Amino acid sequence: MSQSLEYLLVLDFEATCQENSKGPMQPVQEIIEFPVVQLRTSDWAEIRRFHQYVRPIECPKLTSFCTSLTGIIQEMVDGQPTLSAVLEDFDAWMKEDSRLKTGNFAFVTCGDWDLKVALPNEAKFKNIQIPEYMKQWINVKKAYAAHTNHFARGMPELLKIYNLKLQGRHHSGIDDVANICEIVRCLGKDGHNYRITGSSDQPTTTRRFFREARK
Repeated sequence: MSQSLEYLLVLDFEATCQENSKGPMQPVQEIIEFPVVQLRTSDWAEIRRFHQYVRPIECPKLTSFCTSLTGIIQEMVDGQPTLSAVLEDFDAWMKEDSRLKTGNFAFVTCGDWDLKVALPNEAKFKNIQIPEYMKQWINVKKAYAAHTNHFARGMPELLKIYNLKLQGRHHSGIDDVANICEIVRCLGKDGHNYRITGSSDQPTTTRRFFREARK
């Protein structure tokens, strides 16, 4: 099936975190892993990838819970660029590919949290400008629901539905991206035409926030 979009950029952030009993990270949750894989929808091939660990500055020391969940240890973020620098590098990476044009690509996430909550919240707190092209996206869970009329709770369930084995570890950003890419391919080959499902301009209800916080 011919797709409306020529390229899909699969993204999955990891961020500073602590056990639920201790409440949300204060003063802000910070992105610590920024992975993106670019897929070509004509044949679902990977074209290129961007992967960068990010140094948190508000809570520079990772919690043991965060390391246990993501596999990211302190040495992997120490000395790395901060979010503002990573966004500049990512924008340069985006501009390297002249095939990417307004309207022919979109980001894909598993849930709305990455581009609806994580990036906007941190960018607002740190007065960082978000590129316009990162203000709308495709939530693969919503794409699956639109195509099948069934709801999947998250990536592990979608992998099971498509008889896919988990690659790497869940909550490693780059591994999650690899797994989401496989789901995106399966859904696309099954005939789904990918379209935008969310934008940062849409309001987020409390109920929706907690539902999307788990991917």
